[in-house]
Parts: sequence; structure tokens; C-alpha cells
Amino acid sequence: MVKQAVPGGFKFEPRAFVAVRREFGRSSSPVRPAPGIQETDPRFLAAQLQHIVANAVREGVLAEGVSLEEFVTRENSAENKSPLSPGLTYDRLIRIQRGESLMQLADLVSWAQRFETVRALLVDKRNWPAGL
Repeated sequence: MVKQAVPGGFKFEPRAFVAVRREFGRSSSPVRPAPGIQETDPRFLAAQLQHIVANAVREGVLAEGVSLEEFVTRENSAENKSPLSPGLTYDRLIRIQRGESLMQLADLVSWAQRFETVRALLVDKRNWPAGL
């Protein structure tokens, strides 16, 4: 007998797992889990990672002196030999930044290629709780 996946698969809204939803992607501080969510819940840990990466991307783009919309337009232009991950529009970037949509691995790889701060976050042991 084949086990059926839960309808919708492993899809969730990352900011629903943090205590202060409006803080998502806007603060350099780690977020706290929402009431009833364990700190070891993989969905919370994924939300935490997305939060810190989203913040690093936002700060990296601002440091370049452009808006998020200008960044997406520039990076996805025909002249750019290394565009952002396929399907990354300004609207989708904003939803990722707010924690409304899940970041994809392709997004993470693309941002790690462009921003040293994102690469540093991925290798920082503080972002990977012990015992996991």
C-alpha cells in the first residue's frame, strides 16, 4: 500500500510560525516561535533561516543603493549572464521577504552567490541549533 501525502504537501506560511509576524524579514534579531510552536519544529527553524536570509538580502540590496524592485529588474535583465532564480519577480520577492511565501533552494543559492552575508549566515553554527 502506498502512503498518500497530506493534501498540499509540506507547504506553510513561514511567518505563521513566529511570535511577531510583522518582524519577519525586517529585523536583524532572531525571531521567537509563535505560541504553541516548539523551537525545534523544522518549520520554525526554516522560518528562522528564511527570516535572517531575507533580512540579509534586503540589507545587501539597500547597500547597493537600489530598491528591491530595481534589484529584481536589473538582475533579471537580458544583459545579465547570471539572472536570479527562475520565477523570482518583485511580487514574489516581497512575499518571501514578509514570510508569506516559502523561499526555495534556488532562491537561497542565487542569493548566496550574490551576497557574502548570506553565505556567512549559512555556515554560521549559531544558525543551526545543536542536536539537530
